Parts: sequence; C-alpha cells; structure tokens
Amino acid sequence: MSRAYGGGMTPSDILRANYRPIGGVLCLDFANTVDWHDSERRVELLADAECLAAWARIAGAGDVDPAAADLHRACRLRDAVWAVFRAKAKAETVPGDAVAEINRALERAPAGRRLRVSGDEVVWADGTDGGTDALLGAIARSAAELLTDPDRRARVRMCAGEGCGWLFLDESRGARRRWCSMQGCGNRAKGRAHYRRKARLTQV
Repeated sequence: MSRAYGGGMTPSDILRANYRPIGGVLCLDFANTVDWHDSERRVELLADAECLAAWARIAGAGDVDPAAADLHRACRLRDAVWAVFRAKAKAETVPGDAVAEINRALERAPAGRRLRVSGDEVVWADGTDGGTDALLGAIARSAAELLTDPDRRARVRMCAGEGCGWLFLDESRGARRRWCSMQGCGNRAKGRAHYRRKARLTQV
C-alpha cells in the first residue's frame, strides 16, 4: 500500500488513503491507526474526531459521533492495545499500564449485548451505535478476548517491514505471513532485496 500524506488532503482523506483493515480482528485494526508506528516518523491517522468516526465505518464497527475528548480516550486505548500486542509479537513482557487502560475502557462500556433487527435478520449488537464508550468497549473486549485465547494470541504478528509497526493475526497456512500487505511493505522489501543483489553483481 502506497502512503499519501500531503497535497491539501484533509485528515479523513489521509486516513482513507493510508489505512486498510488488515489486522484480522477489531482491536488490531484499531491499533493500526498509526502509520509507521514502530519508527520515529510515525503518522497519526486519527487526527481528529471525524477520523475516528470514519475509521469506525471503515472497520464495520458502526456509526459514532465522537467529541474531541472521546478522541483523546480512543488514542490512549489504541496506544495501549498496540503496546500489549507489540510485546506479545516480540515475546516481551506485557506492560501493566497498557492492560490497565484496556480495563478502563471495559469498565466504561455499556453492560451486556442486545438484539437488533438487520433487514430480515435478528442479530447480536454490541452497542457500537450507542456512542463512543460502546465503540471503545467493543475494541477493549476484542483485545481481552484475543489476549486470553492462547492459540489465537500466539498468531499475533508485527509486520516485518522496517518501522511499519502494523499488527495482524496470522491465519495463513503454516503461519508464515510476514507483511501487513504484499502490495506495501512486501513489495518494498522485495525491491530492496533486488537492489542489493544487483549491487553485489556489479561489484564482482
């Protein structure tokens, strides 16, 4: 995936140009709302409350109308989720303060699930249409379920692209997926490897 950040783009334009839900689970998709997350050149994709609402729609998490204070809480939760699963992907100790942040979102979430009518079907609803607390609660529950499932947790990976930092659930055969996407970091890595091979040949 090519990155696009300038040219008079609005924050929502930048989000739509640079974000794809590749995580495989809601909490990892939310963690990926920073570009180049594991580098010094990180780019915030949730630059304003409108971006958070746009992300919820892109991720299929419902419609919300967040305020600026909601965005601040959302980014704290996002960073906590990323820190927890980055630690898991790198076999490091999980930071306790990040787990505490996820717990705060769980505590603020509306209790229980409910039914809603969708077309001709009756489906479970997690309440993400009930406001930002419900949206963040759904993300926190997604993180809690993934953290407490040893088999799925063991499949959490960080993209091998230098500085990318995006996380995903590796459900590939043989659990051999390395990249957030072959079109983005995968292609860049292939291009660098080709350049290095060519450079070695010219030096012989």
